[in-house]
Amino acid sequence: MTPLIRPVQQNDHTEWRRLRDALWDHEVDEHGQVIAAFLAAPPADITILVIERPDGTLGGFAEVGQRSYAEGCATSPVGYLEGLYVDPDLRQQGWARRLVAAAEAWARTQGCSEMASDCLIENTNSLVMHLALGYSEVERIICFRKTLT
Repeated sequence: MTPLIRPVQQNDHTEWRRLRDALWDHEVDEHGQVIAAFLAAPPADITILVIERPDGTLGGFAEVGQRSYAEGCATSPVGYLEGLYVDPDLRQQGWARRLVAAAEAWARTQGCSEMASDCLIENTNSLVMHLALGYSEVERIICFRKTLT
């Protein structure tokens, strides 16, 4: 039996958190709070797709939403790939491609005719993956911040 892609379910909390922790550094309990809020009342404009392994554990996920605007896009809303992660043992087997295809299919059902995403400028693996999946780079930005006292 091979893994399958499906929407996240209530009993995926622990595994989904493990995957989010592997992808993103956040404050200690931010992932737990985001996951609990999503599972309590899933927003209509966001979906979480997961790779379920034959043993029931998860091997990856895609968090997909809609944005009213995305750089380089001419339509609104725009499907937006907010996060994508595949466990190391499942990489180079087409699972990211399958997750992104499922994310794009979901965006189409939401009325989106464009899909967008982003990655950090130094994340060359993500850049290469996006280009291989048919995405084109539209711009680079430098972000600034200032603490107001």
